[in-house]
Parts: sequence; structure tokens; C-alpha cells
Amino acid sequence: MIYLASTSPRRKKILKDLGVCFKILKPAYVEKNISGAGPVKLVRIHALGKALSASRLIADGKILSADTVVYFKKKIIGKPKNMKNAFDILMSLQGQWHEVYTGMVLLEMLAGKIKRRVVMVEKTKVLLLPMSRKEINLYFKKVNPLDKAGAYAIQVKKGGIVREVSGSFSNAVGLPVERLKKINRLIK
Repeated sequence: MIYLASTSPRRKKILKDLGVCFKILKPAYVEKNISGAGPVKLVRIHALGKALSASRLIADGKILSADTVVYFKKKIIGKPKNMKNAFDILMSLQGQWHEVYTGMVLLEMLAGKIKRRVVMVEKTKVLLLPMSRKEINLYFKKVNPLDKAGAYAIQVKKGGIVREVSGSFSNAVGLPVERLKKINRLIK
């Protein structure tokens, strides 16, 4: 059995679209700001923390967890704190290239112990369209930015704000499918 240690509706949809049978485990892990950690280290720490917190809930099975952040001008950008913060984030990202990092962890549990652990990080570059203040406000009427790293949803087609993607599209959504398929033996 696969257990998804995430409450992200986007990760849930990605797994459903792949035809993976899974159950949700809400991780007890609380993400924290780690001083001096770059985006790679941070998403690894958070993804592993989520998986380990969920590992206490099952004895046997495979646990999948992930964490995603946006990285721009040497700053890590997670989920916005409020709508003003979301607006400020999009004002800074509009018309700019930035990077999206997702850390992903797979734990294989057997008799309450971790039998195998796979930790990986994927990076995708994203270019947003230039937007005015009015266009950002209109975008927020279509998309709730508060549960998304970087305050935008790359997967929105109609009225989307992404101009170009270099790398894994699904990674920027929140789960690098290509990487997940490479370790397919763990999810069969």
C-alpha cells in the first residue's frame, strides 16, 4: 500500500492521474524556517520530516512525501502568509524567471521499521508573464494563492500566468512524476 504523507490536492490529483492506489496520511510535521538552508536542503528536510512523522502511523507500506518551494533572487518563497503577501510575491515574480524545487521522499516500511529510504530533489525553471497590479488581482479571483508556494498555480490553463517552463512541469505543480516513475519499483 502507498501512503501519501501530504494534504496537497495537487499531489493527490497527480497520483490519481497516474493510476496509483493510495491512502492519505496527514503528517504531524510542522515546517519551519531553517536559517542558512538553501532550497535543496530545505525541501529535503521538510519532505523527510513529513515522511518520518507519517511513518509512526503505519507498520507496513510505502510512504510518499514532498515539499515544494520557489527560489528567486537568493530567497526561498513558500506559501504566502496572507493575500497582501501573495500580491507582493507575484509582483516580484511577474515577468521573471525563478526556480521551483521539490523534495520527494519514499520510505518503505516493514514491521514498523524503515526498510528503504529514497530522497531526491528536482528543480524546474519557470518564467511568469508580465502582469499589472490589476491583472494580479484578477488572477487571485480565479486562483487561491494561499496554499501554493510562490502564490500561483502553474497548472491553470485558462487565464494562467506562466509563459515558459524549463524542466519538469509536474515538479512545479508539486510532485516530479518523471522521477517518481524512475523509482517505479518502490510503488508497485
